[in-house]
Amino acid sequence: MRTSMTILFLAACLTYLVLSEGRSIRRRRELRCQCVKTVRTPIPSKQILDFKIIRKGAHCKNMEVIATIKTGKETSQEVCLDPTAAWVKRRIEREFDS
Repeated sequence: MRTSMTILFLAACLTYLVLSEGRSIRRRRELRCQCVKTVRTPIPSKQILDFKIIRKGAHCKNMEVIATIKTGKETSQEVCLDPTAAWVKRRIEREFDS
C-alpha cells in the first residue's frame, strides 16, 4: 500500500513538472520578437547612446535593430528601428566595419 502511494505521489509530481515546463515554453514562443513597432524616421547619431542588432533566428523571423536614444538630460529610451530604412542600413554597415 505504501509503495503504491509513493508511486502515485511521484507520478503526480512528474506530471506537474512536465505541464508547468510546457507552459513556460509556450510563453517564450509568444514573446518572440522584441520589436512590435519600428521607426523609420532618422535619428541624429549624437542622440544614439547604444545600438543593438539582433539577427533573425528561431526566436524571431525578423532582424531587429534596437537603439537606446537620449530623451533628456539624464533619461533614455529604447526604440526599435526599421532595418529596411536606408539610414539604418548605413548605420548597420558602420557597426560591422568597426
